[in-house]
Parts: sequence; C-alpha cells; structure tokens
Amino acid sequence: MNWTAEYREDKHFVSIKTAGTFNVEDHVRMIEDIVTREFWKPGTDVFFDHRNMQFGKTDIELMRQATANHKRYDKLIGDGRAAILMKSLTDFGRGRQFELLSSDKISAKLKIFTEEKAAIEWITGNG
Repeated sequence: MNWTAEYREDKHFVSIKTAGTFNVEDHVRMIEDIVTREFWKPGTDVFFDHRNMQFGKTDIELMRQATANHKRYDKLIGDGRAAILMKSLTDFGRGRQFELLSSDKISAKLKIFTEEKAAIEWITGNG
C-alpha cells in the first residue's frame, strides 16, 4: 500500500491518494505519516481517494483493526471530517463497515462516497 498526501490550501483539506493493496500495517504507517506532516493539525479535514486501492479479501476483522489504528491516534487526528472515496459498491460496503465500527469510538466524522463531487462538497461544507 502506498499513498501521497497534499494540503489543498484552496479547499482547506488534506488530499490523500492511495494505491496498492490494503493492509492494516501500512494503514497505521499512513496515519503516522499524515499526522507528523508539517501541515497537519488535529481536526484537519481529509479527502481519501481510495479508487486505486485494492481491498481484496478485506473483512470485518480487518476493518476492526483499522478502527483500532484510528482510535490509537484519535487525539492527533482530531475531530475533522474525513470523506472516503471508493471505486465500487463492494468497496463502498467495506468502507461503511469501517464507518459504522468507528462511529462513537473516534472523534473524526467519517462518510463514505462513490462520487468525487459529492465527497468534495461534503468535506468543504457545500453538500
């Protein structure tokens, strides 16, 4: 799994583009990388573009582990919005598992999308 992170000053959020195959070890490395960037402040809004990510046989247990990763860094992540863009309905379902498992356990507000425009509108407060 690999990722790029860029602060979008024009939109006031961080854009994360991922690729490769999802795994929880890289997921925690990604979190650590993002929250230690110079531009990062707890509560920053984030747009995750997972359309080039392969989720393979990701199951509910892996989503629980991803939730635990997020919870471990909750104070550094903060209470911003996180729009998560998926490429298919199957991946959307996996994302919803993560969203539901993390609900009331983390400070961030997560929402899963399959349309980029809707995700950007939500994260910028225009949707």
